[in-house]
Amino acid sequence: MKPFLGSFVLPAFLLASTALSADAQNENTACRACQSLPKCLVTNPAFNYEELWKCMTNANLGDPPDNVNSIADLEDWCCEKCLDLGDLPYCQEGKPTGSPSKSPAPSQSPSPTFDCAGECCDCIHTCTIQPDPHYTVWDNTYYDFQGGCDQYAIKNDIIEVQIATRPRSTYSTITQVTVLMKNTLESFKIAAGGAPPTANTIVTGATYSNTGNVHTIDFSGVPSFIKITEWGSNLSLQVVGHGTIFSNSEGMCGSWDLGGVRKSDGTVYSTAGGWAATALTSFPLAQSWMIPPPPANQLLIPALDIGGNPICDASKICGPGSAFPCNAVRKLQADKKCKKRCNTIDDEAFADACKLDIENTGSNTWACQPSYLEPVLEKASPCDFNKPDDEKCKPKKDRKEGYLCHRLGGTCETECKDKAPPGYTCLKDLCKEKRKKPNQPKCECMVPLPCSRDKK
Repeated sequence: MKPFLGSFVLPAFLLASTALSADAQNENTACRACQSLPKCLVTNPAFNYEELWKCMTNANLGDPPDNVNSIADLEDWCCEKCLDLGDLPYCQEGKPTGSPSKSPAPSQSPSPTFDCAGECCDCIHTCTIQPDPHYTVWDNTYYDFQGGCDQYAIKNDIIEVQIATRPRSTYSTITQVTVLMKNTLESFKIAAGGAPPTANTIVTGATYSNTGNVHTIDFSGVPSFIKITEWGSNLSLQVVGHGTIFSNSEGMCGSWDLGGVRKSDGTVYSTAGGWAATALTSFPLAQSWMIPPPPANQLLIPALDIGGNPICDASKICGPGSAFPCNAVRKLQADKKCKKRCNTIDDEAFADACKLDIENTGSNTWACQPSYLEPVLEKASPCDFNKPDDEKCKPKKDRKEGYLCHRLGGTCETECKDKAPPGYTCLKDLCKEKRKKPNQPKCECMVPLPCSRDKK
């Protein structure tokens, strides 16, 4: 895995993300401004309170509020105005002095860590989508989609990663990838087989490089990159994401903020059952993240029918009577030099995926698939995701401290003791519930101990 080196400096193209619209000077607008307070401190830790306020509001809300004469006053004002910001470190009763379970409030350090209003801004997560295709998402859960569809792999206000999957009759694969920087409209585009030719215009806040069949986009100043590898007529996508770029992202790579995988309407998709089971259930997920026709679709060769409508199909079969033809399909090329076996792959989930590949195609070549041999996989901590709670089992909220269970990196669960995996415990009196029956299991806070990014 590529080492993470260098100091933490926000790329220039991210600075626009701190700007907030000033459609009305009401409390909602003020709260939205307060959510940018940590980001603005990172942008320039030398800000005084007036400069900080201008950054938070994009200079659209006039002077700082009355009775605000310091950064500490501004933090207190935000906590009083916006109770939902109770999860932010600077809204604690007293400033953090030890090692809290959440990251500490921004300091004068050039590389502060913080929790920016629920977005895990200092987190590093990984997503891998590799031929057959297997999807390993931000929180390390995984699933299969075996059809053909143009999909959003990653989508937020800063970046889009679009992919095309196409059927090969015994399996499906990624055939195209487009990386779009939404603030500059710069992009990288590639199609398997080199037709049309690979095109790159990304120069702002990131650097593109190409070595043989590997294409890499390195983001400036943060330990984050996108790696695309050509392997025969297949592409693999490996992303090391940093929260300053990938916070709030959704798509086939999962939910950065909430963990797991969700459809575009927010409905949770279950990854239970592993690779083979999810291949039978993932088509509605892919449909929900299907890319609309151009100009939204930035792939080199969008999948469109005669009427210009997107094509998205659940089958891995191509040819006559199928949604996709086989005329552009190259069969998997046997690699006679490949002496490896699936059981030599270090990661257990990837080894199982390799075995399924061989079962589907009859070719042992999959054991030498590059993203299996050089995996990009960062172990995710449950503390990094703000898991939504069941409507009948909600966290209790303290006016000053916010959602108590969430602050410990936990979630409110019924039957907590039965659900808690090793390393977790169940805490009482941190959740509230609406129980219909006297004997219904109580709602408790399931929390990892210790819950710290330093001890994943």
